[in-house]
Amino acid sequence: MAHAPIDPKKKTEMLAVVRRAKSAHIRWRAYAQGLVSGVPITEDQAPTVHTECRFGKWYYAEGKETFGHLQIFDDIAAPHEMLHSVYQQIFELVNNGQMEQAKDRLDELMEISRTLLEQIELLEKEIEAAA
Repeated sequence: MAHAPIDPKKKTEMLAVVRRAKSAHIRWRAYAQGLVSGVPITEDQAPTVHTECRFGKWYYAEGKETFGHLQIFDDIAAPHEMLHSVYQQIFELVNNGQMEQAKDRLDELMEISRTLLEQIELLEKEIEAAA
């Protein structure tokens, strides 16, 4: 696949932005794990809506503007939305005192998170490979 030329400075900035977005996802995931472990987590700390977390805000604005033309970028949307859907269920289970069910759903959330992180890493590689 031919890559559009990218200024080396711009490439470094793009990689930094993607890595910050990945870091934001990992932080959000830690909040989800904390919630299931009994740590009080507010919806502000770990939003249930996929467009409201730091990663989602980046993805649907700056990310889409910069990388929206890449298929690998588009491939991130589905697992990200699914992740928040499962988290919404976990959030409700915890609030209803159904901790065992919440723990079961957390395994699913972690698997989706792994898929999402793999997709983000593929985006990083795509940027790194650009001339």
